Amino acid sequence: MRRFCFLLWGISLIALVACASSKPTTNVKERSDEVFSSAFFQETPQKTEEPELKYDFQEPVIMVIPAISNNASAIEVIKQNPFAKTTMESINEYLTEKSYKVRSLEGNEDLTEVLQIQNDISDKEEDMSYIAGLTFGADIYITFSGSIRNDMVTVELSAYETTTARLLGSKTGMVKDHGLDKSNQRYLVQTAVKKAFPALEKTIHAYWQEDSKKGIPYKVIINLGERFSGEILEDIQDKSLTSIRANFSNFKINQMTEKTIDLVLYAKATEHPDVYAVYSAIKASLSDKGVVQKNNITNKLIIMELN
Repeated sequence: MRRFCFLLWGISLIALVACASSKPTTNVKERSDEVFSSAFFQETPQKTEEPELKYDFQEPVIMVIPAISNNASAIEVIKQNPFAKTTMESINEYLTEKSYKVRSLEGNEDLTEVLQIQNDISDKEEDMSYIAGLTFGADIYITFSGSIRNDMVTVELSAYETTTARLLGSKTGMVKDHGLDKSNQRYLVQTAVKKAFPALEKTIHAYWQEDSKKGIPYKVIINLGERFSGEILEDIQDKSLTSIRANFSNFKINQMTEKTIDLVLYAKATEHPDVYAVYSAIKASLSDKGVVQKNNITNKLIIMELN
Protein backbone atom coordinates (compact mmCIF):
# COMPACT_ATOMS: atom_id res chain seq x y z
CA MET A 1 0.00 0.00 0.00
CA ARG A 2 2.82 2.37 0.84
CA ARG A 3 4.46 1.60 -2.53
CA PHE A 4 1.21 2.32 -4.37
CA CYS A 5 0.84 5.67 -2.65
CA PHE A 6 4.40 6.53 -3.45
CA LEU A 7 3.77 5.70 -7.12
CA LEU A 8 0.71 7.92 -7.24
CA TRP A 9 2.63 10.70 -5.58
CA GLY A 10 5.41 10.40 -8.18
CA ILE A 11 2.98 10.50 -11.12
CA SER A 12 1.23 13.58 -9.70
CA LEU A 13 4.55 15.35 -9.26
CA ILE A 14 5.58 14.67 -12.85
CA ALA A 15 2.24 15.91 -14.15
CA LEU A 16 2.52 19.06 -12.08
CA VAL A 17 5.99 19.83 -13.44
CA ALA A 18 4.82 19.21 -16.99
CA CYS A 19 1.89 21.60 -16.58
CA ALA A 20 4.11 24.25 -15.04
CA SER A 21 6.67 24.11 -17.87
CA SER A 22 4.28 23.84 -20.86
CA LYS A 23 3.55 26.95 -23.16
CA PRO A 24 0.06 28.30 -23.83
CA THR A 25 -1.65 26.30 -26.55
CA THR A 26 -3.24 29.18 -28.53
CA ASN A 27 -4.09 27.98 -32.02
CA VAL A 28 -1.30 29.07 -34.40
CA LYS A 29 -3.66 29.59 -37.33
CA GLU A 30 -5.90 31.86 -35.27
CA ARG A 31 -2.89 33.94 -34.21
CA SER A 32 -1.68 34.34 -37.80
CA ASP A 33 -5.17 35.23 -39.01
CA GLU A 34 -5.40 37.86 -36.31
CA VAL A 35 -2.08 39.43 -37.34
CA PHE A 36 -2.99 39.34 -41.08
CA SER A 37 -6.32 40.93 -40.37
CA SER A 38 -4.90 43.77 -38.33
CA ALA A 39 -2.02 44.43 -40.69
CA PHE A 40 -3.76 44.32 -44.08
CA PHE A 41 -7.45 44.85 -43.50
CA GLN A 42 -7.43 47.79 -41.17
CA GLU A 43 -9.24 50.82 -42.55
CA THR A 44 -6.82 53.24 -44.17
CA PRO A 45 -7.47 56.93 -44.67
CA GLN A 46 -8.66 57.79 -48.19
CA LYS A 47 -6.27 59.82 -50.32
CA THR A 48 -7.55 63.17 -51.39
CA GLU A 49 -7.31 63.19 -55.16
CA GLU A 50 -6.72 66.39 -57.09
CA PRO A 51 -9.86 67.33 -59.00
CA GLU A 52 -9.58 66.54 -62.68
CA LEU A 53 -9.25 69.70 -64.72
CA LYS A 54 -12.08 70.16 -67.20
CA TYR A 55 -11.32 72.17 -70.30
CA ASP A 56 -13.68 73.47 -72.94
CA PHE A 57 -12.20 71.34 -75.72
CA GLN A 58 -12.39 68.07 -77.58
CA GLU A 59 -9.69 66.20 -79.40
CA PRO A 60 -8.69 68.08 -82.57
CA VAL A 61 -10.12 67.27 -85.99
CA ILE A 62 -7.16 66.41 -88.23
CA MET A 63 -6.74 66.42 -92.00
CA VAL A 64 -3.83 64.76 -93.82
CA ILE A 65 -2.61 66.37 -97.04
CA PRO A 66 0.45 65.75 -99.25
CA ALA A 67 3.06 68.49 -99.14
CA ILE A 68 2.69 70.01 -102.61
CA SER A 69 3.42 73.22 -104.48
CA ASN A 70 0.67 75.79 -104.86
CA ASN A 71 0.00 74.84 -108.47
CA ALA A 72 -0.34 71.12 -107.82
CA SER A 73 -3.54 69.23 -107.07
CA ALA A 74 -3.51 67.19 -103.88
CA ILE A 75 -6.15 64.86 -105.30
CA GLU A 76 -4.10 64.22 -108.44
CA VAL A 77 -1.00 63.51 -106.35
CA ILE A 78 -2.92 60.91 -104.35
CA LYS A 79 -4.40 59.35 -107.50
CA GLN A 80 -1.17 59.17 -109.46
CA ASN A 81 1.43 58.45 -106.78
CA PRO A 82 1.03 55.07 -104.99
CA PHE A 83 3.61 56.06 -102.36
CA ALA A 84 1.64 59.22 -101.50
CA LYS A 85 -1.63 57.33 -101.36
CA THR A 86 -0.16 54.63 -99.11
CA THR A 87 1.40 57.24 -96.81
CA MET A 88 -1.84 59.18 -96.44
CA GLU A 89 -3.83 56.00 -95.77
CA SER A 90 -1.28 54.87 -93.20
CA ILE A 91 -1.47 58.18 -91.32
CA ASN A 92 -5.27 58.22 -91.44
CA GLU A 93 -5.35 54.64 -90.19
CA TYR A 94 -3.07 55.52 -87.27
CA LEU A 95 -5.22 58.54 -86.36
CA THR A 96 -8.44 56.54 -86.59
CA GLU A 97 -7.04 53.85 -84.32
CA LYS A 98 -6.27 56.62 -81.81
CA SER A 99 -9.92 57.78 -82.02
CA TYR A 100 -9.19 61.14 -83.65
CA LYS A 101 -11.76 62.66 -85.97
CA VAL A 102 -10.21 62.60 -89.42
CA ARG A 103 -11.20 64.66 -92.45
CA SER A 104 -10.48 62.62 -95.55
CA LEU A 105 -9.07 64.40 -98.59
CA GLU A 106 -10.40 61.66 -100.86
CA GLY A 107 -13.89 62.28 -99.56
CA ASN A 108 -13.67 65.93 -100.70
CA GLU A 109 -12.64 65.63 -104.32
CA ASP A 110 -14.48 68.76 -105.48
CA LEU A 111 -11.95 71.44 -104.63
CA THR A 112 -13.82 74.25 -106.40
CA GLU A 113 -14.76 75.67 -103.02
CA VAL A 114 -11.14 75.58 -101.93
CA LEU A 115 -10.06 77.61 -104.94
CA GLN A 116 -12.87 80.12 -104.39
CA ILE A 117 -11.92 80.59 -100.76
CA GLN A 118 -8.29 80.99 -101.78
CA ASN A 119 -9.35 83.93 -103.94
CA ASP A 120 -11.50 85.36 -101.15
CA ILE A 121 -8.83 85.20 -98.49
CA SER A 122 -5.98 86.95 -100.21
CA ASP A 123 -4.76 88.47 -103.45
CA LYS A 124 -1.62 86.38 -103.18
CA GLU A 125 -1.39 82.63 -103.52
CA GLU A 126 -1.75 80.82 -100.21
CA ASP A 127 -0.61 77.34 -99.25
CA MET A 128 -3.29 74.99 -100.57
CA SER A 129 -2.88 72.71 -97.55
CA TYR A 130 -3.78 75.62 -95.30
CA ILE A 131 -6.81 76.53 -97.42
CA ALA A 132 -8.00 72.92 -97.59
CA GLY A 133 -7.72 72.57 -93.81
CA LEU A 134 -9.84 75.69 -93.30
CA THR A 135 -12.36 74.66 -95.93
CA PHE A 136 -12.95 71.17 -94.63
CA GLY A 137 -13.08 72.11 -90.97
CA ALA A 138 -9.82 70.66 -89.65
CA ASP A 139 -8.33 72.02 -86.44
CA ILE A 140 -4.90 70.73 -87.40
CA TYR A 141 -3.59 69.62 -90.76
CA ILE A 142 -0.64 67.35 -91.35
CA THR A 143 1.43 67.49 -94.51
CA PHE A 144 3.61 64.57 -95.56
CA SER A 145 6.34 63.78 -98.03
CA GLY A 146 8.70 60.86 -98.44
CA SER A 147 10.91 58.77 -100.64
CA ILE A 148 12.41 55.34 -101.21
CA ARG A 149 16.11 55.88 -101.78
CA ASN A 150 19.35 54.05 -100.99
CA ASP A 151 17.46 51.11 -99.46
CA MET A 152 15.70 53.46 -97.03
CA VAL A 153 12.03 54.33 -96.80
CA THR A 154 11.61 57.86 -95.42
CA VAL A 155 8.39 59.62 -94.35
CA GLU A 156 8.43 63.26 -93.23
CA LEU A 157 5.45 64.66 -91.32
CA SER A 158 4.67 68.26 -90.35
CA ALA A 159 1.71 69.44 -88.24
CA TYR A 160 0.13 72.91 -88.50
CA GLU A 161 -2.58 74.76 -86.61
CA THR A 162 -5.24 75.49 -89.20
CA THR A 163 -6.51 78.98 -88.36
CA THR A 164 -3.02 80.51 -88.35
CA ALA A 165 -1.01 77.96 -90.42
CA ARG A 166 1.51 77.92 -87.56
CA LEU A 167 3.96 75.03 -87.65
CA LEU A 168 3.63 72.91 -84.50
CA GLY A 169 6.34 70.37 -85.23
CA SER A 170 7.94 68.02 -87.74
CA LYS A 171 9.14 64.44 -87.41
CA THR A 172 10.78 61.91 -89.72
CA GLY A 173 10.46 58.14 -89.75
CA MET A 174 12.99 55.90 -91.53
CA VAL A 175 13.13 52.15 -92.06
CA LYS A 176 15.52 49.88 -93.96
CA ASP A 177 14.17 48.60 -97.26
CA HIS A 178 16.10 45.29 -97.19
CA GLY A 179 15.38 44.88 -100.88
CA LEU A 180 11.76 43.90 -100.34
CA ASP A 181 9.48 43.82 -103.37
CA LYS A 182 6.76 46.35 -103.99
CA SER A 183 4.11 44.22 -102.34
CA ASN A 184 5.89 44.82 -99.02
CA GLN A 185 6.43 48.56 -99.49
CA ARG A 186 3.07 49.33 -97.89
CA TYR A 187 4.25 47.60 -94.72
CA LEU A 188 7.48 49.62 -94.80
CA VAL A 189 5.62 52.90 -95.24
CA GLN A 190 3.28 52.02 -92.36
CA THR A 191 6.31 51.22 -90.20
CA ALA A 192 7.97 54.55 -91.07
CA VAL A 193 4.75 56.41 -90.22
CA LYS A 194 4.49 54.63 -86.86
CA LYS A 195 8.07 55.61 -86.10
CA ALA A 196 7.51 59.27 -86.87
CA PHE A 197 4.02 59.86 -85.55
CA PRO A 198 4.09 59.14 -81.78
CA ALA A 199 6.48 62.02 -81.07
CA LEU A 200 4.54 64.34 -83.37
CA GLU A 201 1.30 63.27 -81.71
CA LYS A 202 2.64 64.34 -78.31
CA THR A 203 3.48 67.75 -79.74
CA ILE A 204 0.01 68.09 -81.27
CA HIS A 205 -1.77 67.01 -78.11
CA ALA A 206 0.28 69.27 -75.83
CA TYR A 207 -0.40 72.27 -78.05
CA TRP A 208 -4.10 71.53 -78.47
CA GLN A 209 -4.73 70.89 -74.78
CA GLU A 210 -3.08 74.17 -73.85
CA ASP A 211 -4.50 76.28 -76.66
CA SER A 212 -8.03 74.95 -76.28
CA LYS A 213 -8.30 76.43 -72.81
CA LYS A 214 -8.96 79.64 -74.71
CA GLY A 215 -11.89 78.10 -76.58
CA ILE A 216 -12.48 76.89 -80.13
CA PRO A 217 -10.49 78.92 -82.71
CA TYR A 218 -12.11 80.46 -85.79
CA LYS A 219 -10.52 82.47 -88.55
CA VAL A 220 -12.60 85.56 -89.34
CA ILE A 221 -12.08 87.87 -92.30
CA ILE A 222 -14.14 91.06 -92.49
CA ASN A 223 -13.98 92.85 -95.83
CA LEU A 224 -14.73 96.57 -95.44
CA GLY A 225 -16.83 98.43 -98.01
CA GLU A 226 -15.50 101.23 -100.16
CA ARG A 227 -17.53 103.85 -98.29
CA PHE A 228 -15.12 103.52 -95.36
CA SER A 229 -12.01 105.64 -95.87
CA GLY A 230 -9.73 108.05 -94.04
CA GLU A 231 -10.78 108.82 -90.47
CA ILE A 232 -14.04 106.97 -90.96
CA LEU A 233 -12.12 103.80 -91.83
CA GLU A 234 -9.98 103.98 -88.69
CA ASP A 235 -13.03 104.72 -86.58
CA ILE A 236 -15.00 101.77 -87.98
CA GLN A 237 -12.01 99.46 -87.46
CA ASP A 238 -11.71 100.47 -83.80
CA LYS A 239 -15.43 100.20 -83.15
CA SER A 240 -15.65 96.83 -84.89
CA LEU A 241 -12.86 95.38 -82.76
CA THR A 242 -14.41 96.82 -79.60
CA SER A 243 -17.75 95.20 -80.46
CA ILE A 244 -16.13 91.84 -81.20
CA ARG A 245 -14.15 92.01 -77.97
CA ALA A 246 -17.41 92.43 -76.03
CA ASN A 247 -18.53 89.01 -77.25
CA PHE A 248 -15.19 87.21 -77.52
CA SER A 249 -12.67 88.17 -74.89
CA ASN A 250 -9.89 86.21 -76.52
CA PHE A 251 -8.83 87.02 -80.06
CA LYS A 252 -5.77 88.11 -81.97
CA ILE A 253 -5.40 90.22 -85.08
CA ASN A 254 -3.46 88.67 -87.94
CA GLN A 255 -3.69 91.64 -90.27
CA MET A 256 -5.61 94.90 -90.62
CA THR A 257 -5.58 96.85 -93.88
CA GLU A 258 -7.73 99.50 -95.55
CA LYS A 259 -9.95 96.76 -96.92
CA THR A 260 -9.71 93.89 -94.45
CA ILE A 261 -9.75 92.92 -90.79
CA ASP A 262 -8.18 89.46 -90.46
CA LEU A 263 -8.31 87.86 -87.02
CA VAL A 264 -8.56 84.61 -85.07
CA LEU A 265 -11.06 84.51 -82.23
CA TYR A 266 -11.70 81.86 -79.60
CA ALA A 267 -15.28 80.92 -78.75
CA LYS A 268 -16.52 78.95 -75.77
CA ALA A 269 -18.53 75.98 -76.95
CA THR A 270 -21.08 76.53 -74.19
CA GLU A 271 -21.85 80.01 -75.56
CA HIS A 272 -21.21 79.57 -79.28
CA PRO A 273 -21.50 75.87 -80.14
CA ASP A 274 -20.70 76.15 -83.88
CA VAL A 275 -19.47 78.49 -86.59
CA TYR A 276 -22.97 79.80 -87.35
CA ALA A 277 -23.46 80.85 -83.75
CA VAL A 278 -20.13 82.66 -83.93
CA TYR A 279 -21.14 84.41 -87.16
CA SER A 280 -24.50 85.44 -85.67
CA ALA A 281 -22.77 86.97 -82.64
CA ILE A 282 -20.34 88.94 -84.84
CA LYS A 283 -23.15 90.07 -87.13
CA ALA A 284 -25.22 91.30 -84.19
CA SER A 285 -22.26 93.19 -82.75
CA LEU A 286 -21.58 94.98 -86.06
CA SER A 287 -25.16 95.58 -87.19
CA ASP A 288 -25.21 99.19 -85.94
CA LYS A 289 -22.11 100.03 -87.98
CA GLY A 290 -23.33 99.04 -91.41
CA VAL A 291 -24.82 96.26 -93.48
CA VAL A 292 -23.31 92.88 -92.57
CA GLN A 293 -23.30 90.11 -95.15
CA LYS A 294 -21.64 86.68 -95.19
CA ASN A 295 -19.52 85.66 -98.16
CA ASN A 296 -18.42 82.20 -97.13
CA ILE A 297 -18.66 80.05 -94.02
CA THR A 298 -16.98 76.70 -93.34
CA ASN A 299 -16.43 74.87 -90.07
CA LYS A 300 -13.37 76.96 -89.17
CA LEU A 301 -13.64 80.02 -91.40
CA ILE A 302 -15.95 83.04 -91.65
CA ILE A 303 -15.63 85.50 -94.54
CA MET A 304 -18.02 88.44 -94.31
CA GLU A 305 -18.54 92.00 -95.51
CA LEU A 306 -19.30 95.22 -93.68
CA ASN A 307 -20.70 97.92 -95.98
